[in-house]
Amino acid sequence: SCWRPPQPFLSMSLESRYTRYGLVLLATVVRATAARGVTPCAPGQTKRCCGDGMCNGPEDINTCMADCPGVTTHGSCGEEPHSDRGGKGLTFGVSHRAASAQDCCDKCKAHHKGCNSWTFCGYPVCFGLDTGWNHTFGECWLRVLPDPAAPVFGQRGEYSMRYRTKMLRTRKACTSIDTPGGLSPGWVCPPTHVPWTSGSIGVQPDLSLRWQTGGGWGNMRIQQLGPDGVPIESTCTRNNGQSCDPNKLDHGR
Repeated sequence: SCWRPPQPFLSMSLESRYTRYGLVLLATVVRATAARGVTPCAPGQTKRCCGDGMCNGPEDINTCMADCPGVTTHGSCGEEPHSDRGGKGLTFGVSHRAASAQDCCDKCKAHHKGCNSWTFCGYPVCFGLDTGWNHTFGECWLRVLPDPAAPVFGQRGEYSMRYRTKMLRTRKACTSIDTPGGLSPGWVCPPTHVPWTSGSIGVQPDLSLRWQTGGGWGNMRIQQLGPDGVPIESTCTRNNGQSCDPNKLDHGR
């Protein structure tokens, strides 16, 4: 028989449904991708759906950013999709380009100043956190972390709905929250997930953990998500590893 959601589920708003039941995709993605044959993961369907960690079927970087393209590098690169690692800068990515995430990782390994952290833009546009620059495919940022096994991040995981809504009109051509990232012309709308991919050389990340980035420019807030999709307050960090302060603007939301 078909799975039927409980009555409380049906009475919730779309965003509340997908937050409460721990789904990876936001409700807007459900509306935007359903007509393209992409099925979001849901209770009762956790395989061959958008959010299962596998980029397959009709999914692509436009219709299922959660899964696509996924890890594309050698295991020694320590790649974690949807992440922007920190560290002391060795290159300026806008002018330092790579052909792929693997190429960016290889450039890090070969760097003469001991690079151990790399970040790559593998989408047509990697959405900027402020109101200015659109980063583009091929940017390769190389850095040095004090401890590559304990990396700090500027962004990680999915973007909160609050952050996406706040940033909706950053590019004036974006008019709808229902067309995130590649579903909007020229990638003008905020995507559902952090568009960067990054890694710590020789360190394997735990890809079973889910993260969320929110807050605001200058106070980006990162939290681990629990099994129910709710942010775990005790995991909150901001601005590359600093502690969150709920008494300050956007530190605690």
